Amino acid sequence: MKTPYHQRRLFALLLAAIAGPAVAQEAPGIDIAWTTRAIAETRSLHDDSVFGAGLPLTSFGRDRARIEQEARGKLGPLNLLATVTASGLEGAKPDIRFVAHEAYVDFTLGGERFSTGRKVLSGDVGYAFRPLDVLQRESRLQLAPPPLSGIPMIAWDNFDADSAWSLILANPGHGPGNAGSTAAARDDSSLALRLFRRVAGADFHGVARASARNGLELGAGFAAVPNDALELHGSLLLQQRGERRVPLAAGAGVGQLLDVARALQVESHGRVGKALLGATWTAESGVSAMGELWWDGSANSTDDWRRLRTNAVARNALRGLPGVPDIAIAGANAASTRIFEQGNLARRGLLARLAWTEPAGKWSAAADWMASLDDGGRNLTLSAAYAADKWRLDAGLRAYGGKADSAFGLLPERRAAFVTLSASY
Repeated sequence: MKTPYHQRRLFALLLAAIAGPAVAQEAPGIDIAWTTRAIAETRSLHDDSVFGAGLPLTSFGRDRARIEQEARGKLGPLNLLATVTASGLEGAKPDIRFVAHEAYVDFTLGGERFSTGRKVLSGDVGYAFRPLDVLQRESRLQLAPPPLSGIPMIAWDNFDADSAWSLILANPGHGPGNAGSTAAARDDSSLALRLFRRVAGADFHGVARASARNGLELGAGFAAVPNDALELHGSLLLQQRGERRVPLAAGAGVGQLLDVARALQVESHGRVGKALLGATWTAESGVSAMGELWWDGSANSTDDWRRLRTNAVARNALRGLPGVPDIAIAGANAASTRIFEQGNLARRGLLARLAWTEPAGKWSAAADWMASLDDGGRNLTLSAAYAADKWRLDAGLRAYGGKADSAFGLLPERRAAFVTLSASY
């Protein structure tokens, strides 16, 4: 329950958010578009999850809601994307925060174009998985995700009608981010070159990135439209090094199983490949079908997911033994669920999407079926949306399933649903 203090604070922020557009419209040098979003999510747990008593120590299965006031546009010379977000999680205190997702300046020096500040740097041709997204490292296919938070950078940009390139120094001044570092890979200091070229109606992309953690990463992609109904796309990335979180090795002792810090370990490996191939067919009626197939050499293997389940079952078997407190079992199982935070859970994945958009553009609906071909996991997402003038309503439902020792079968949540109402002005 919200305290009077939190209620007053939330009211004050929402009042400022409502008044903000009127103030901006009167201020010179300000061109800001405002969007207000209200998002509600409900989630249900897997009734017989092997992670059991550890789940109350995580956010799995908890309903949540948030209200976002988003400002996007230019504030003088500053390109801005910022949100004030009031959020609540079942069983936790409400939280209110301001985040500047993007705040960067474009300028010219010596006849060359540059930009500096915090900027969203995601990009690739894929829908479900993006091998070439080596800077932002966006986790795809989230339900009602918040806006992406940009990366501190300095970029040298050059572009014309059919080509572009950018030389990007990301996270300048940050540490080297070596393999095994607890920091996220997107926070590593790195130097990247991104290329784009349009040739005969096809778009070609290239990327090269150097960092202490992954070494050299080289990739290329394409998107082509052979005719009005068909679109083809694909991308390939080769990494000198990669890493992932993995469960304890088989045969771990009691002390290791109950050690929260060792529930997951960072495993480094060399010569990683990532690839995606997809196609979209669209009819004049507004019906479209898309299929994507990918390989992610940095994703967890079938053996990893089996060991994750085996370790959780072994911990549960220790319950009631002398000298083994239940909280130690719960804590270690909770810590091991962080493996699901790695974004792409399917090493060899398949996405089939059937969608429809009304010719007038107000109604739309989609069904997404994703399968993890290595371990037999799957999920199904149904969604619908209605847009009218400056209002938009989105709703969706996702269900997870598959083999008990697969990634999606082990996921502590069985179902999740969301509703989003947004207004732009």
